[in-house]
Amino acid sequence: MGKWSELGLSSRENATTSSSRIPTGKSFLQYYDEIHIPLSISICIFGAVSNVFNIIVLTRKRMRTPINILLTGLSIAQWLLATNYFLYLLLEYYRYQCIQILWSEAFTRYRFFNVNLNTVFHTIAFTTTIVVAVFRYCALKFPIQANRFIYKCQPAIAANVIIWIIIPIISLPLFFISEVKIVARDHVAYDLQCEMEGPLYDLSYQESPLLVSAVFWAFGIVFKLLPSLILSILLTALIRSLKSVERRRKNWKRTQGANICTNSERKAKRKLTTRPRTTRMLVIILLLCVMVELPMGILNLCVAIYGEEFGNRYYDPVGNLMEMLTLLYSS
Repeated sequence: MGKWSELGLSSRENATTSSSRIPTGKSFLQYYDEIHIPLSISICIFGAVSNVFNIIVLTRKRMRTPINILLTGLSIAQWLLATNYFLYLLLEYYRYQCIQILWSEAFTRYRFFNVNLNTVFHTIAFTTTIVVAVFRYCALKFPIQANRFIYKCQPAIAANVIIWIIIPIISLPLFFISEVKIVARDHVAYDLQCEMEGPLYDLSYQESPLLVSAVFWAFGIVFKLLPSLILSILLTALIRSLKSVERRRKNWKRTQGANICTNSERKAKRKLTTRPRTTRMLVIILLLCVMVELPMGILNLCVAIYGEEFGNRYYDPVGNLMEMLTLLYSS
């Protein structure tokens, strides 16, 4: 069964399998596969460094705002994703240089955990992005109420903690749909154009199609498609609220806050409606997230509906490209 891509679930074996279904003459995706590993390694290095700087800046005392606390949690998840996937890419590269120890059971078990942890870290980052959008939308749409109840550091910290507890728990089924198996030496030798002795191990999906399909249904809808649709709605609402806030800011400056009843309300209005640059930055982040995650959600859903044939024919060829786009937006 093909290992359909989700930050490490694709493999060179799949590229070979799927390429046999593509007409002769190299396509763009086949050309891209040749540069996927070095390009992705460069993006991972950049992403790891940039997110370290993000964490350092966002955790400074004067930077501790609810949004920045959430962005710190997001940066930690993205940093873990970049470093973990970087290790995965190095391992993949040297495995296909016919280094036999990397085909051992121990290294293959490490790949098993690495691949699934990539998905967990990515899902944590995706969920945090949605929470950031909710916090910012509430701050723009209901500034006074948000300042009193949710736009505080404590709810942001609690949201980060809950995400880091809940997402790994609900991601546990991902660890049950793949396993470490011995692969035939002649098959590996054919793919790698080299010979290796002894038992060779690789990752494979469980032989239960019902289990794999159920997880892809859950992953495609609950983890990808539904959150992407929610984020799209929030993104639209955030853009509309941003325009409304800018109009209110202009009116407030003209009236010098005459319509604000109390001093605390005046401070809340000023605090929550004078940061259009922050909101614009968040809009860009959310837009990139939707552009990457929505197609992945649709692909996962199609794999669940149409099965292995769809995964091999359509999902595998674009797997590496989608992973690179995910790493790029994460960086």
